[in-house]
Amino acid sequence: MSSLVLKFRTGRFVWTVLVSLYFGVFFTNFFADAVPERMVVPLIFAYLFVLWLAVEYYFGSPFFQSGVVEPAPLWRGVFAFFVYPYIGYVVADFIWWRQTQFPVPHYVFGILGLLIFGFGVYIRLATLFGLIKIAQIKPNTGEVVFSPRRFLELKWQKICRHPRYLGTLVQLIGIALIFCSWGGLLLVGVLGLPLILIQVRYEEKALAPILKSEFSQFQQVAMLFPRFR
Repeated sequence: MSSLVLKFRTGRFVWTVLVSLYFGVFFTNFFADAVPERMVVPLIFAYLFVLWLAVEYYFGSPFFQSGVVEPAPLWRGVFAFFVYPYIGYVVADFIWWRQTQFPVPHYVFGILGLLIFGFGVYIRLATLFGLIKIAQIKPNTGEVVFSPRRFLELKWQKICRHPRYLGTLVQLIGIALIFCSWGGLLLVGVLGLPLILIQVRYEEKALAPILKSEFSQFQQVAMLFPRFR
C-alpha cells in the first residue's frame, strides 16, 4: 500500500543530513552571488524547502505525492517534469528575466509567499506524521499498511480526502508568491492543479479496494478543497 520508512536507518539518516547540508551551502552561495540585495526571502525559502524535502525523503514519502498508496509512475513522472522546471522558471524570472513579476517591492509578496509555503509544508508534514503513526508492517511481506478506520479518523483526513495533495498545491502557490511571479501562479492554475487532480483520481481508484466498506464514508468528505461550515 505504501513505501513509508518506519524504522530508524542510520545510513539513510546520515546521507539525508549530509545532502541537506550540501544544498544549504549551495543555495546560500547561489543567492548571495545572484541577488545579494534580494537574497533574504529566497534563502529562507531554500532552507525551508531543503528541510522539508529531507524529512519527506528520510521517511520514504514520494515528493509532491501522498505516500498513502504507490503513485502512478507515469503521472508521478509527468508531475516531476512540471514542478522542477516550474521552480526553475520562477527563480530565473526573479533573478534574470523579470518578465512576469508583480510590479511591487519583492518582499510584499515574498513574505506572504513564505507564510503560504510554510503552511503547505506544515500540511505535508503533519499528514505524513499522522500516516506514520497509524502505519503497520505486515509480518510476512514487510508491506506498510493502514487500518481503514484509523486512516479515516486522522485529523486532516476529516478536512479533505487528499490533504497531502492540498499541501502540495499550497506549496506551489507559495513558491510563485515568494518569487513575486504572476506567471508562476498562472502555471499552477493551468498545469499544476489539473495534474494534481489527475493524481487524486488515480489514488481514489487505488483506495477503493483498500478502504472497502469505508470508501463511501471517505467520499463524503470534500475531495481537495475543504468545505467549511
